[in-house]
Amino acid sequence: MPRLLRFLFWHLSSGFLLGAITALVIVAQNPEALGHSGSIEPVALFMQIFAFGASFAMGSLGTALMGKID
Repeated sequence: MPRLLRFLFWHLSSGFLLGAITALVIVAQNPEALGHSGSIEPVALFMQIFAFGASFAMGSLGTALMGKID
């Protein structure tokens, strides 16, 4: 695999994983903070995990790219 693709895949996937874990921890500790009242809707939870994951993935990639500048 070319170095660029490996770089992109690693930073995007690790950032997405961190974002997904963050969303799950927030929902596990305080579901009302993300709008879940009573029961947790699976579709809403999936959308929130994706939103957190995508944001963290782009942040991780941006941080990694800025760190590569010498």
